[in-house]
Amino acid sequence: MPLRKNPVKQALENGQTVFGIYIGVPSPTMVEMAGYAGFDFVRIDVSHNGYDLPTIVNMIRAAEASGITPMVRVDDDPRLITNVLEAGAMGLFIPDVATPEKARAVVKAVHFAPRGDRGTYSASRVARYGTISGGEYCAWSNEELLLGIQIESREAADNLEQTLGVDGIDLIGSGRGDLSNALGLTGQKNHPAVLALEEKIFAAARSRGKYVSVNLDPTATTFAEEVAAWKKKAQVITLGHDITLVRRYLTDAIRTARES
Repeated sequence: MPLRKNPVKQALENGQTVFGIYIGVPSPTMVEMAGYAGFDFVRIDVSHNGYDLPTIVNMIRAAEASGITPMVRVDDDPRLITNVLEAGAMGLFIPDVATPEKARAVVKAVHFAPRGDRGTYSASRVARYGTISGGEYCAWSNEELLLGIQIESREAADNLEQTLGVDGIDLIGSGRGDLSNALGLTGQKNHPAVLALEEKIFAAARSRGKYVSVNLDPTATTFAEEVAAWKKKAQVITLGHDITLVRRYLTDAIRTARES
């Protein structure tokens, strides 16, 4: 059985908008529920949560079983990047890429030669423990993986044009929380100055032919309007974080019960 094409990458190349959700609860069940709900991808949030590698592997298995594309947000750690890719992640999202040097290092860690210098391993899970040849897997990986980076600091914004010039990066995301902190507006994610900087980042990304990734809050009263507006400007849209959604609905349920 050949390695499958990346459904998210195919959709983007066909001009479609894709929808995902951040997964912070270390649970394959949470991934499966997102798949059966109809999301296009999950972004397993290793960067901000205490995952061990076996849990990541099982969450990727759950994504495959429920028909959703497994993506991972992971820090710039070449060893961990290799681990999650060999487990079967079909895309990575790297936070806080502030310089072109760091962008080039990320590309090298994610891709095989000639684009990068990632090491090969003939018996990885994604290569079906050696059933797929090393050459076939390397070619597939370089072609099908999606690599995204987050621009979320003053330094990153200052270096934006040079960073976007690095070959091998597919999509650009902001980080409103960190951008607000960098601007001295901690906690004010929707402050006009934060949104203006985000738009500057996204405009530069579009001018370079990069996909734009934005994160929206599905609990906001203006959610429907925001989605409609962003579908005209972004190709990759995440609808919040599972932890936030579960907490919100638990809180609403008990509040309603006590006040009824």
